[in-house]
Amino acid sequence: MSFSESQIKVQEIQDLGLVAGIIDEMSLVDLFNQTHFINKSSAQAKRSKQ
Repeated sequence: MSFSESQIKVQEIQDLGLVAGIIDEMSLVDLFNQTHFINKSSAQAKRSKQ
């Protein structure tokens, strides 16, 4: 079976691209942001009460 150049699509995905894609698919950035900013907000609220 042979393919013409117009039928072949080549993309270079390096290791970091694969890792970034997996992180995106798993929504880990959203999870981190929720956890980080909730904890940061809680800590700031506690400090302002003191």
